[in-house]
Amino acid sequence: MSDILQIKSVTKKFGNLVAVNDVSLSVKPGTIYALIGPNGSGKTTLVNCVVGLLRPDVGEVNIKGVNILEKPVVAKHLFSYVSDNPAIYPYLSGEEFIRLSGKLHGLSESVIDTRFSELKKIFPMADILETRTESYSRGNIEKTAFLSALISHPELLVIDEPIVGLDTASVEIFGRSLRRFVKQGSSVFISTHTLSFVEKFADTVGIIRNGTLVKEIPIGPKINLEDIYLKTTS
Repeated sequence: MSDILQIKSVTKKFGNLVAVNDVSLSVKPGTIYALIGPNGSGKTTLVNCVVGLLRPDVGEVNIKGVNILEKPVVAKHLFSYVSDNPAIYPYLSGEEFIRLSGKLHGLSESVIDTRFSELKKIFPMADILETRTESYSRGNIEKTAFLSALISHPELLVIDEPIVGLDTASVEIFGRSLRRFVKQGSSVFISTHTLSFVEKFADTVGIIRNGTLVKEIPIGPKINLEDIYLKTTS
């Protein structure tokens, strides 16, 4: 089965700073790929190249074989993206924002109704979703952005620092939701600092340092990720 995400020899510079240096990796269907690394290692820059917010100086990104720069509209219908600082419209309720995401993906009202009924059960926040998002905490903003990303049933879910504002119980719910999502054949590409989350929920981890992908390993029960990470990044 072909890869859902292919990053091929991507390099991105800002002046003399090489933020991402010749990075290549792939994400297979039905898997969670976690990108980890120190602050300033190039994680967010690479994510922004993946979703088309930045143009690589060298290399290319393909979503299910579609080049994100050559056919951006086609490619962007294949994935959903949650940034490290999600922006949602403050004058809409959470439900309205999630439904709007469905409409922008071309879903019918009946499909949106069905999917929203499923999504609002993921987190214990059904009542909160009825209120305007201007009053939301950081965690509830992240949850709402996550639910809005799922409503289109994307082939690929791209998430940058997904659990910064979530409490312990919500992190567990979030991780289990990702596992259910990939069981349907879709894939997840996330960047995060939380090694315990990666060990529990990811299938593959890539360690990036100074813009270079220095190690890729499959996650297994005998993997001591913290030890590997510290040795690789020190």
